[in-house]
Amino acid sequence: MSPTEPTGADDHRALHERLHRLSHDLKNRIGATLEALRGLREPVPGLDADELHRFAERNLFQAMHTLERALDDLGVERGPGALDLRPIDLAAVARLAAERCSSRLARKQQALEMDIAAALPVRGDQEVLVDLVHALLTNASKFAPEGSTIRLQALPQDQDAVVRVIDRGAGLSAEDLAQVFDRYAWLGSAPTAGEGQSRSTLARARRWALAHGGRLVAHSEGPGTGCTFTLAVPLSSRA
Repeated sequence: MSPTEPTGADDHRALHERLHRLSHDLKNRIGATLEALRGLREPVPGLDADELHRFAERNLFQAMHTLERALDDLGVERGPGALDLRPIDLAAVARLAAERCSSRLARKQQALEMDIAAALPVRGDQEVLVDLVHALLTNASKFAPEGSTIRLQALPQDQDAVVRVIDRGAGLSAEDLAQVFDRYAWLGSAPTAGEGQSRSTLARARRWALAHGGRLVAHSEGPGTGCTFTLAVPLSSRA
């Protein structure tokens, strides 16, 4: 064995060092979150409650993001699990997701404009796809202004059934767009009614799309211009 070739002991030591750094970072982030929570419980002159809440949420997100990256480095699989793939109608999925999101939209006085084909036969897990489209609608509602209109399209395009969720809300910078599907990434855009970011749902949604042999992409012209999330799943011959 070459003197420079890593040994089992070297691998073990490297793993311990990585876990030590992870532990140190998580402790710092959690400690900062606790300090912010104490500031909310025992107000200090000059410290704004909204700023403390945002500071706490950001540190918690960064702690979770660090943990997720460590799990990726260690090769821990976190896929969607077993899917119940069968012939379904993605148009019906879109309508059901819209129905489930109706109360949330009503709370922010948001309208949903729908353009949905009569039928879009695909092979998929209906509950997982309903959750996926619901996640996209919830995300749009969260980052769109109160009283605005969100568009939901479900139409055939080439060999795919395509679902688009379009809002004219906070939008995403190029930097944020590059990590919008990363678990617990802290992005610059903020929800419009004080909601938490809760971005990890989009990471799961993308995994669900890939598990169906499809894709999920995001597009934005920049902050303040809104976002379009596009889900494409291969069409099948029958529903």
